Amino acid sequence: MKAVLLKSYGDVDQFGVEDVATPEPGPGEVLLRLKASAVNPFDLYLRQGYFTQFVPLTLPAILGGDAAGIIAKLGAGVSGWSVGERVVADFMANGRGAHAEYGVVPSTSIARLPDDLSFEQGAALVKAGLTGRQTVTALGIKAGDRVLVSGALGSVGRAAIQYLQELGAKPVAGVRPQRLEEARALAGQAIDITLPASTPAFDFAISAAAPVAGNLISHVRDGGTVISIVPVPVGANAANRVTIREIFHQTDATTLDAVLDAAARGTLIIPIAQTFLLDELGAAHTAVAAGAPGKVVLKH
Repeated sequence: MKAVLLKSYGDVDQFGVEDVATPEPGPGEVLLRLKASAVNPFDLYLRQGYFTQFVPLTLPAILGGDAAGIIAKLGAGVSGWSVGERVVADFMANGRGAHAEYGVVPSTSIARLPDDLSFEQGAALVKAGLTGRQTVTALGIKAGDRVLVSGALGSVGRAAIQYLQELGAKPVAGVRPQRLEEARALAGQAIDITLPASTPAFDFAISAAAPVAGNLISHVRDGGTVISIVPVPVGANAANRVTIREIFHQTDATTLDAVLDAAARGTLIIPIAQTFLLDELGAAHTAVAAGAPGKVVLKH
């Protein structure tokens, strides 16, 4: 099979398309014929070697965590699935990722892709949809709660806002001033998150944009709660006046089913900014680094 290999940590020139052996599914695993995969900001840091202490890769490695495709083969002991089914998959960051013609994942890491969603749409939903819902769930939100979301027009922020709306909560988008109108169209309310608050006005917040994490915390009242998927700046939470919980995306097939159902019903929309071919992974990474206004997806 063809795969895009990261030969060494560094810039996009370290990617190369090569022929490698098609993997075989082990017990409890499935082999997928991959049709689309997505690129996340995490992949850029992984490529550059910033996470080697936590996510060591054996190079050359195949990157890519979000994918959609067709089940090609079932491993021993897999039940409830059939060859030929359309699915999305949540790949681990282990160097055997989704930027290839085929990939193997545990059967617990896939979910059925509704017929009215394309493979590209499916690939765009996986980690963004999971993480967005998991941040909201971690807050324990109920109908009527007002929640500030930074990075609101990013994929995770959009997923969180649309899930908050589904729950009957009241999201407020925290964005740069030039994107206030766009954010209001999405969330209903928006504020300039580049400015610190003079008077905190929120009990709940989701921090999904690292450059303004400190400003977001300033908008939360004493005793409030922040769920963060980005690093918290040192000193931003003086005297621990708010509760901050940093969370990381977790593979969860049940939540992924709910994400796909919401997308099929039109209550969750993650826009695709650009689509590239599999052998254009370097260009896709460059597009993400440049701040593409939506998901960047590869068509296999």
